[in-house]
Amino acid sequence: MNMDRRQFLQGSIALSTLTGASGNLSNETWRAGPVEHLIPSANHSRISLKAVFSRHISNAVLSIDGKYIKGRPTDSKGRGFAFDAVGLRPNTGYELALMEGTTRLTDSWFLSTMPDPVSQPEYLRLLVFTCAGGHPLMSEGKNSAFLPQSTRRRLLLRGLSFKPHAMIAIGDHVYWDQRTWLESSVVGVREFSAGLYNAVGMLDRMAPAYGGTNEEILKIVAGEQITPLYGTALRSTPSYFINDDHDYFENDEATDRYVTLPPESYQKQFFSFVRDHYLPDFLPSSDVPSSLSGVMINGHNRHFGAMRWGRLSETLMYDCAGFLSLKGETAGLVPPEVEHWLCSRTADESVDQLMHIPSHPFGWSAGKWREWYPDVADSGQAGTQAAQMYANDQRFKLTTRKAKFMWQKGWWNQHQRLLESISNQKRRAGLVLSGDLHATGHSKIVGSGELSFESNPIHSIITGPLGTGSGWPSRARGTPPMVASDIRLDSPAPVTERNGFTLLDITPDNIRVRLFAWRRESSYLTDIDTLDPYHDENIKKQGSRS
Repeated sequence: MNMDRRQFLQGSIALSTLTGASGNLSNETWRAGPVEHLIPSANHSRISLKAVFSRHISNAVLSIDGKYIKGRPTDSKGRGFAFDAVGLRPNTGYELALMEGTTRLTDSWFLSTMPDPVSQPEYLRLLVFTCAGGHPLMSEGKNSAFLPQSTRRRLLLRGLSFKPHAMIAIGDHVYWDQRTWLESSVVGVREFSAGLYNAVGMLDRMAPAYGGTNEEILKIVAGEQITPLYGTALRSTPSYFINDDHDYFENDEATDRYVTLPPESYQKQFFSFVRDHYLPDFLPSSDVPSSLSGVMINGHNRHFGAMRWGRLSETLMYDCAGFLSLKGETAGLVPPEVEHWLCSRTADESVDQLMHIPSHPFGWSAGKWREWYPDVADSGQAGTQAAQMYANDQRFKLTTRKAKFMWQKGWWNQHQRLLESISNQKRRAGLVLSGDLHATGHSKIVGSGELSFESNPIHSIITGPLGTGSGWPSRARGTPPMVASDIRLDSPAPVTERNGFTLLDITPDNIRVRLFAWRRESSYLTDIDTLDPYHDENIKKQGSRS
């Protein structure tokens, strides 16, 4: 959130050119035509695709091996479409192209379905990162809150250069908070956000997201955080997007003036438009009950889902913001039926490797309100403490001796049940990857409260943020990420505030974890192009030989 007045005005003047920016990320020769944005997802029998065009398309069609799939409009202007191809063969490469009626708009490209759930593949590579959002108007200057889009693209392309089979982006794809910025207790934040939003257009929280001024503003707000970053670079990489608090257009804050989660109507509407227009949903699966919260069109789910890679790997992905509850001892960051699903899938060890990917991390705290943990920044005042935000140069210690305002004991109770389920696996190592914390690192949780995980420690990977500029927890919260109270862990790679991403190489007996990190204050931009892992560790399956 740091930008001087001159930078802000320059950014405002440049906005008209930014809104028409091309989605092409490199000098590749693939012809995208009018396609600005193209992101697919897939399972063993289905391919889903979101596409955004630079102009109105009268009859959007996806050609897939000669079969034609009509697009479902995702906006009121005929520029965004969702495509859903079903009944496909497992582990098969398909030739795709986008068309307007019978006229081809793009060169063809290839995308593969995933292995059959009962097959036994030997290898899977995943690219995972978090916090890729940040509008260009908040991304210029050496002290900007977010990295420039060109730098984020460079990090993304370095990750994609390793040719992952799939990509997972964990939360905070969009930053454009409403009440938490516009009604902040910090005068500078209020003034900055009001000027920023007036330059772009002020969202009307009482009006629908579709069909009016809100839709046009959302396309500038979200489109410029998503489209120039990904463009068409992911067209052959099935991709998964997990939501977190900022994707609901608020930070996770609880004060005596507002509590931002669970989301209110305006948050749900803005979120739904962005998700439907830009990002693929989780596809239906026999491993994911249709009774879970968040089921949308044709059985797709925008909040909870799984990626199955034959009998080699299962990845459970869950949103810890959209269905958060405030029910005291029985509260949860995910609903009861989702917790049951997570524990049930974890107990089923018919798949060789399994990992959890919640939007909110296990093991670490920055004193935020919506954490599994009661830790809060000690402001020195007596009584209940509100979670700190926009601390700037202040420094705080975390404490549990003072109550955190509106924190729910049930969140900790659910945390304990989930961790116990993960550690109780007999054949598999426990593994959790998460985002939100604007950091990178690898810890082994050996205990939590009264629970001991010594027999099967839980590997907690903080995957690294793509977009963070100056908005690190140590600056925004007054504390770097700290080990949460009542958590006992070892740290093969201590958590640090750096940009980066994680690569996982998964085989039946081993998961190789590689963490990549870069920070603009201490590195050259060109270093990204040859970035090597700073941490490389093999997580052996339970009972396998070292």
